[in-house]
Amino acid sequence: MQERVATASRTSDPFDRLLSDMIGLPNGAHTQPSVIQAIDFYGNTTSYMIQTVRSEEGITCFVTQVNAAGSVRYILPERVLATLDRQRAAITTKIRRRHGQRIAEERKAAGIQPGFLKKKSR
Repeated sequence: MQERVATASRTSDPFDRLLSDMIGLPNGAHTQPSVIQAIDFYGNTTSYMIQTVRSEEGITCFVTQVNAAGSVRYILPERVLATLDRQRAAITTKIRRRHGQRIAEERKAAGIQPGFLKKKSR
């Protein structure tokens, strides 16, 4: 009988290595991968597979992008995710402010006084 020897070594790919190291850690958690498909005007489809992992070091997001040209994988560290959250909040604030100013101008044009300028009657 011939004896078989395992010749495979651990992966050298940083994406695979970090993902496998982070999943299953004590005090950690991870989501199931979610797939989102984006189809452009010409019918080209791009699929994004997203998985988030939380460990004691923080939150890391693993993104795989697949299209006809091939696939690309990204590791988004916590600082990048925090920047995305901060920018989303800033955009929301800008839009709310713009909408509030428009409503105030419309009410002023209609002759409606703002509530903070109305005198309280006793």
